[in-house]
Amino acid sequence: MPKNRNRDDTPISFNYGNIQTDEEWATSRVYEDNSWRTEFNLSLEHPHRTLLVEKISSYGPISSILEIGCGHGPNLYLLAKKFPDAKIVGLDINPMAVATGQELFKEKGILNVRFDVGKIQELRRFEDKSFDVVLTDSILIYIQPNEIIPVVRELLRVGKVVVLNEWHCFHKFKALWIDTYFCLKLKYESMKFSKENVSLLRCLFASKSFSLGIYIGHWVRNYADLFGQFVPRKNITVTKTPKEYWDDKKWQKWGSIIEVDAR
Repeated sequence: MPKNRNRDDTPISFNYGNIQTDEEWATSRVYEDNSWRTEFNLSLEHPHRTLLVEKISSYGPISSILEIGCGHGPNLYLLAKKFPDAKIVGLDINPMAVATGQELFKEKGILNVRFDVGKIQELRRFEDKSFDVVLTDSILIYIQPNEIIPVVRELLRVGKVVVLNEWHCFHKFKALWIDTYFCLKLKYESMKFSKENVSLLRCLFASKSFSLGIYIGHWVRNYADLFGQFVPRKNITVTKTPKEYWDDKKWQKWGSIIEVDAR
C-alpha cells in the first residue's frame, strides 16, 4: 500500500502496514477505531485510483463491476460515482472491512454497491461472464505461485474484462537478484533453528517462473505471459504506472495496470 499523507504532506500511518498474507488480512482488526474514516478520505485522492477508473471507463458501456479485495471501498466509491446505474460488487476477506464499507456507503447514500465477504480463490458464487469488468488493486501480489493459475482462470471466467493494479516483472534479472536476497534471508532465519544447511538452501537453485511469480517482498509476475496462456496476447495490455502516481519506490519500479479483454 502507498504511504498516506496529511494535507500538510506529513505521513499518516495506519495499522495494516505489516500485513503480508491474505490470512493476516482476513483476521486483522484494522477498522476497530475511527482512523479508517481519515484513511478513506485520504485514499480517495490517491492518483492511481483515477488511472484505474480511466482504464475501466474505456471499456464502456459498463453495467456491472466486481472488485476483489475492495477493503472498505475507496475504488468502489469512485466507480459508483462514475457509473451510477451499474451493479457494483465489492468482495473482501476481512469481515470488518466489509462492515465498515457498508456503514460508510449507507451514510453517503450510495445504493448501487453491495459488499460481500469472500476471497479471490473462491469465486464459484458468480456465474460465467457475470461482470463487465473484474478489478483487483494490490491483491495478486499476495497470491502464492501454486494458487495463481486457478485464480486467473476464475478471473477470466467471471469477467468479460479484467483490470489489475499489480506488480509486473519488467526487470527479470533484478527480480531474480531480489528473490535470492529474500530466499537467503528466510533460510538464514530458519538456520538459527536447524543445522541442515544444504536442504535449507535448495530454494536458491529451484527453477523460477516469471509468470507464476518471483518473490521480492511481494509476488511479481509477467502477467502478459500468465494471461497469454488463456487469451490471445493481442488482448493483453500492460502499462507501467507513471512514477508520479506513487509515493513508494517499489510501486514506482514494479507497479503496472494490466488489462485483459476476455470477451
